Amino acid sequence: MNTPTQNSKIKWGAIAYIEKGGGGPEGNHTHSENHIFIVVDGEAKVVLDDKEVIVKKNKSFFVDGMVPHSIWNNADQTTIVIKISTEREQSV
Repeated sequence: MNTPTQNSKIKWGAIAYIEKGGGGPEGNHTHSENHIFIVVDGEAKVVLDDKEVIVKKNKSFFVDGMVPHSIWNNADQTTIVIKISTEREQSV
């Protein structure tokens, strides 16, 4: 199975505690890194361009860093998200 992160290298990771009504750390943005978001507790809303995707507890979501994106808490509690940033794959 070929996935967008199959040959990518992890650049860095973080655990985010997103308070009720919170998001961030910035609004829609782009950059050279891709993300994998893993929701550990609560529920996140990932905004991609003009589309919203709800990511529930124990689910993950891949974000292409070149697509405008942001992440928000979509729960009535603190949402905990593991964020892994990877290098973008180079075209061959």
